[in-house]
Amino acid sequence: MSSRHKEFIRVKRGNKKLVLQVSKIEWMGPHEAMSKWVTAKTLDSFIELSDLDREIKQLLLDPKYFGFCSQCKNYCVNGTMHSKTHCHSCAERYLGVVH
Repeated sequence: MSSRHKEFIRVKRGNKKLVLQVSKIEWMGPHEAMSKWVTAKTLDSFIELSDLDREIKQLLLDPKYFGFCSQCKNYCVNGTMHSKTHCHSCAERYLGVVH
């Protein structure tokens, strides 16, 4: 998993299970974000590393958790997306949006 996504995806070890969690970002006000971890998937703890990587990549493609910015070409957690095509940073930089 890339270091950029480590702040938004984590793997926790449970009783004979691995739990993939995604940070869900909600905005309480214009400058007040709140992060909460939600369980996205539960896997067998004996999963191969290549299979775990594939599961994480599938999370990045799941629009329930992440969007893809067409400008910077990065997957961004939904709470940081301005629209379906631009993250907050690119919307500010290229579209003139002020957050």
